Amino acid sequence: MAVFESLGRKPWMGWAVAAITFAAAFLTRYLFSDVMAGLPFLTFLLAVLLTSFVGGWLPATVVAVASLLSASYFFLPPPGAWTFVWPRDAVALALFAAVAGSQIALVHRLTKAMRRLEWKRAQMEALRASEQLMFSELQHRIANGIQLVASLLSLEAARVETAEDAVAVLDDAVTRLSIVATIHRRLHDPALGETGFEKAIETLVRDILVAAGRDGVTVSVTAPRLAITPADATSLSMIIAEAVTNAVKHAFAGRETGHIAIRFEATADGGRRLVLRDDGPGFETVPDADGESLGLLVMSSMAQRLGGSLELGNAAEGGAVVTVLLPPPEDAPG
Repeated sequence: MAVFESLGRKPWMGWAVAAITFAAAFLTRYLFSDVMAGLPFLTFLLAVLLTSFVGGWLPATVVAVASLLSASYFFLPPPGAWTFVWPRDAVALALFAAVAGSQIALVHRLTKAMRRLEWKRAQMEALRASEQLMFSELQHRIANGIQLVASLLSLEAARVETAEDAVAVLDDAVTRLSIVATIHRRLHDPALGETGFEKAIETLVRDILVAAGRDGVTVSVTAPRLAITPADATSLSMIIAEAVTNAVKHAFAGRETGHIAIRFEATADGGRRLVLRDDGPGFETVPDADGESLGLLVMSSMAQRLGGSLELGNAAEGGAVVTVLLPPPEDAPG
């Protein structure tokens, strides 16, 4: 059946088989006329059947009509004349037409059923491959998430010196793990492919502000659709979450309102740049990006994970600025 299906995809092959099988059927019937004297249509039925499998219903119908005319003229007695004996010839012609038509219809339905099965099999294979890819991606994301949590806990543990430190560190760890959970929930939302990274960032920041009880702080996000992997999006989101948390603690202290502007843009060299600015008083003393505070350690480690660098400063119009410079995607660490 697979061979017939392969041949049937070439229309010229179907017509070639029709011509060959009809010629073979006619020649065989002619050479063995004495043996098959009472079976004028036998070889032609085989030709119709084979053509149906290979060429489809149209070439098979042409073979059937040609066979009916040829057998009527050459093999129904008296041979070589257009005579019609009732009811003998009528019954013979009707039986041939019925059998040939049944063959063509049956093979046509069978071929369509086989094609449907092949299509469904191909769809099942594609679905299975997609499920395997999704499972592999899920495993990869879970592993990255666990690694990120382990890194955060390790950084938190390094700060513990007294029992009071342990309590504070645990509270801090709970907050950061909640942020990690929020990041994964937002970035792995199936709707992300439709709304883009910009919407995911905005929603993440709003979640953090609501959790901190700072509904009066507004946020604006500008992030065109740049190529970004889920792992990179997670690391960038961690940097954004830390910067927003620091702004809530320091830039908006004693204020009910405030604004955070976030830009994620391409650079001239093909890299990418993340810029976060608040409208607070800015840094009294701009800290070193490699400082010892946990927030800076988290942001710096996430930037290094992306193959980039972290920069801190004050904006000319006021407010603190956090900038992350990332290399072009092809130069980023694998």
